[in-house]
Amino acid sequence: MRTEAVHTHYRCNQACTFCFVRRPVDDPRFIAADAVEARIDAALAGGAEELWFTGGEPTMRGDLSRLVAHAAQRGAKGIGLETNATLLDAAAVTRLAGAGLSVVRVHLSGWGEALDAVTRDPGGFQATLRGLEAVIAAGLPVEISAVLTRSTAPLLEELPARLIAHLGGRAPRALYLGVPVSSPVATEVLSYEEAAPLIVRLEAAARRAGLPLKFDPATAPPPCVFTSSDRPSHLFALTPGTRARAEHRRVDACATCQVADRCSGFSNAYLARFPQPQVSPIADDRGRRRLSLISTVEDQIAREMVTPNLYRAPDGTDVLEDIIRVNFHCNQSCRFCFVSTHLPGAGDEAVRKAIIDAGARGVKITLSGGEPTLNPKLVEYVALARQVSSRPVQLQSNAIKLADEGLCRALADAGLDELFVSLHGSRAEISDAVTSAPGTFARTVLGLDHVVKTKIRVNLNFVISEKNLDDLVPYVRLVAARWPSASITVSFVAPSTDVVPRDREFIPSYSRVMPQIAEAIDEARRLGIELGGFESMCGVPLCLVPSSLERFSNFSQLLPGFDRGEFVKPEACTGCALGPRCYGVRRGYVELHGAGELRRVTGHS
Repeated sequence: MRTEAVHTHYRCNQACTFCFVRRPVDDPRFIAADAVEARIDAALAGGAEELWFTGGEPTMRGDLSRLVAHAAQRGAKGIGLETNATLLDAAAVTRLAGAGLSVVRVHLSGWGEALDAVTRDPGGFQATLRGLEAVIAAGLPVEISAVLTRSTAPLLEELPARLIAHLGGRAPRALYLGVPVSSPVATEVLSYEEAAPLIVRLEAAARRAGLPLKFDPATAPPPCVFTSSDRPSHLFALTPGTRARAEHRRVDACATCQVADRCSGFSNAYLARFPQPQVSPIADDRGRRRLSLISTVEDQIAREMVTPNLYRAPDGTDVLEDIIRVNFHCNQSCRFCFVSTHLPGAGDEAVRKAIIDAGARGVKITLSGGEPTLNPKLVEYVALARQVSSRPVQLQSNAIKLADEGLCRALADAGLDELFVSLHGSRAEISDAVTSAPGTFARTVLGLDHVVKTKIRVNLNFVISEKNLDDLVPYVRLVAARWPSASITVSFVAPSTDVVPRDREFIPSYSRVMPQIAEAIDEARRLGIELGGFESMCGVPLCLVPSSLERFSNFSQLLPGFDRGEFVKPEACTGCALGPRCYGVRRGYVELHGAGELRRVTGHS
């Protein structure tokens, strides 16, 4: 959707130290209502579908609702408002929503009264919070806009957690971060060497709080200013063929960068103020993929929001399933995750439509993410799925948020039948290393303790990789001791064609994994724990699984196209009795380890 800004005027009731836009007076001809309406008409006639009213501070205008209504009447598909929210109250928000306003982006560059020194508006921080609360109470979607400068840097890291706590879990859609390269107060501008580690820490804080962090595209630094190990790739959304930004230029290092066709390089203003920073060009295909959108944001969301699946239920029937991603962001950062966590959510209307469509087709509904418990409407989605489907409703989650026992009970009361929980280690040092989210193992364990007290059936997902392959048997023992009613799915880290790294130090060979799996199967059988999952796309070739002739005779015959082109069947698969039920081996695995471990199975029907 093409977006365009409409400036209502340039005066503002705040005077932020970093702002170039604010003016003490406005040209009466520019701010006249008919002049603003003419700019609205011109933007829509030029192909814009979404308009953002900005300033200055648009809410200083007494006729703002009239301008919003004009945009709606002229056919704008979306109408946003950028504001510091200090002048908003319930009545003002009601008028704007009634006129057609669809989203509000609130400027909040830190937490606490110290922010008033940055905005030069005594009491402004508290006034912004009151306005933000009014917007949320009215039910309008909210985004937060923050700017990283020398003055805001000490105030930003605690913003995500404090904001979520203050709003009582009513999370904004996203936090957009601007990194300016110029300012009326020159000392406010941070070099990229100063800004990069601050951004990495803010990203971690936002992930812990469950608040999606995105760069403001107009002021985003190039990704090469981050080291390859600390690069927060999901903050970027680079599109191939994007036009170079005005007043930007590429440096010598850009010549070898994998994203040179979608990154404008460095702004002239930055290079005029600071020496060229040491850069880490994107040298690998995975890095390029994680930084990029295939086409538009909307296209990629539509492509990835619903994933079809097929499996055989315990009663022997084949079950078609829709895995619906109610959001894409997550509060963990597993290297093997194939989800495009940099995408914004599809939106409430799209999620509800996907649930209703799945129910109408009679397929099983599984709600997933990212991390779906970060979506404040999740309980409503579970209830809707329960209403439209006669099949068990499943949730895929890391259960961190279920440490809140109230949320756990609400999901059970809404009709959740099954919980598929990602837990990748038997103790914190292993699990937290796999998820790159220190402290989350303990909260997942607490969440599972709460879940097993309800009627919800629990299946634990252990994704086996080089980091945890020796922990599978201890993991089985932990489950048997603490959650004996739960079952275990063993998944194999998938070197998919998307964003998962193809790295021998990360992805073990089947030969290294199968002895641990065999021992885990025996231990699970001894302890009375159900252990499986080998038949899924995230499993292993069925010919390698111990006792495969006994275990796989009743598995579903695969439907054409379910592997989405990621799998191949080498020569050893020719004539294999398990062939109709087995995906084969991933292309990425063959590139790393070859296909010599596979064997043909005969004498099986």
